[in-house]
Amino acid sequence: SPMDKSTAMALIKKCCHPKAEKFIVLDVEGYSTARPYNIGYIVADKYGTIYLKRSIALPACIWENIVSMIASRQAEEMTKANIEEILQDGEKKRTKRKYQKMSIQQFKKLFETDIANFNIKRLFAYNVNFDKAALKRLFGDTEFLKLNLEYCDIISGIVQSKLLSKKYIDFCNMNSFITEKGNVMTKAEIVYKYLTNALDFVEEHTGLADCEIEYQILLTVFNSHKKVNWKPCQAWK
Repeated sequence: SPMDKSTAMALIKKCCHPKAEKFIVLDVEGYSTARPYNIGYIVADKYGTIYLKRSIALPACIWENIVSMIASRQAEEMTKANIEEILQDGEKKRTKRKYQKMSIQQFKKLFETDIANFNIKRLFAYNVNFDKAALKRLFGDTEFLKLNLEYCDIISGIVQSKLLSKKYIDFCNMNSFITEKGNVMTKAEIVYKYLTNALDFVEEHTGLADCEIEYQILLTVFNSHKKVNWKPCQAWK
C-alpha cells in the first residue's frame, strides 16, 4: 500500500544519512607542469550517497597543457580527446558529455562555496599528491592553504584493505597487469576491473567519470571496516 508522506520522508532521511560526514572525491586532468583544464568532483558520504556532482572545464588552462603535451612529445592516456570535447562542447549536439565552462576565478569561488556549504574537511583522490599539486598550481600558495583540507589517498586505503592479498597478485599475473619493472599494477582502472570483475572496463580519463569510479573504490575501503592510513604510499612496495 502507498506509504504516507511522513514515513517516506523518514526513509529518505535515513537513506541519506544527514549527519554523516560529507567529503569530496576529486579527479583532475592535465599535465604535472600545467594547471588542470578539467576538474571533476563529487560531494558524497561513506554510505554511498552522492549529494553533488561537478564537471568543470577551464578553457584558460587548455593551451598550457597543449604546450606541455608538445614539449613532452607524447599524448599519454589523457588530454587529446578530452580537450577536443571541451572545445566542441555546446557547439555539437553529439558531444558525449557536458562540461561547465568557467574562468579560474569562477571555479575558485564555486569550489570554496561547495566546501563551506557541505562543511568539507577531507578530500579524497586516487594518487592524491598529483591532484593536490594541481589544485595548488591553480589556486596559488596562499589561497590553497585557506582551503584547509586534509588530503587522503584512495590508493593507500585500497592497498591496505583489499590489495595486500594473493588473490589480487594472482589476478594481475593472470591478466598481465604487471609493470615493466615486474610490479603488480595499482592504477584505478586495474583495481576497478578487479573489484567489479569487468575486465573490458576502460577508464575515460575525464575528471567526473574517473572520480565516480574512484568513489566506488573508496566505498570498498569503507565497507571493509578496516582501519587504514590515508597518507600517500608507494603502492608497488
